[in-house]
Amino acid sequence: MPIPHLSETNAPLYSGGSRIAASVATLAALSAIAAYSAARTQGNVVLVDADQSEWVWSETSTLTSDSLFVLRPDDSPTAGRWLRKSGPIDLALAVDYTKADAAVLATIPTGARFMVQGGLWEVSTGFTGGSSSAIGLSSSQSGHTTKGDVLGGSGGDVTALLGTAGIKEATIGADVAAGMVLRAGETIRFDRITSVYTAGAGYAHLIGFLYNPGA
Repeated sequence: MPIPHLSETNAPLYSGGSRIAASVATLAALSAIAAYSAARTQGNVVLVDADQSEWVWSETSTLTSDSLFVLRPDDSPTAGRWLRKSGPIDLALAVDYTKADAAVLATIPTGARFMVQGGLWEVSTGFTGGSSSAIGLSSSQSGHTTKGDVLGGSGGDVTALLGTAGIKEATIGADVAAGMVLRAGETIRFDRITSVYTAGAGYAHLIGFLYNPGA
């Protein structure tokens, strides 16, 4: 019997009884998959080509959408969510010079946990201005609340590193080096560690392992 091919509605493929991930170009395309599509089958995995993230369809999840760990489809079902697949993850958090100190960039979903193992900065517009400005990331979780605990270190990352566009090797927070597992309900926060930049934009990437069952 021939193996079925991916349809225009991103129906899952099967080979030897195992489901093979379909793919879509962007997160917006994932959100646009309609209710009647076979892609929205319990447990089906879809790859987003733009950032290589993988998402699992959960028919019963009612978690709040954040487009980072949880995605509610455009047709807004009461139950039914795309959940970021458990496993290795590169979490890209949008940052820019206008972000307030302690602004929440992400919240770990109900039932999930995120082991942070490292990070980097993806700078699209160089961070410049201010007086010896520096930025980083911390969290709301007890023991990891000091500025730079998650990314940037106690002194934060500065213009010498962030002043030009490109991928930058971030200073890893001491708590990450010692081992950090962020629990459900805890937040990841942006830190203005010294002064305030007057320009700059990009992404803070956190690399690690996500457990996200959608409980």
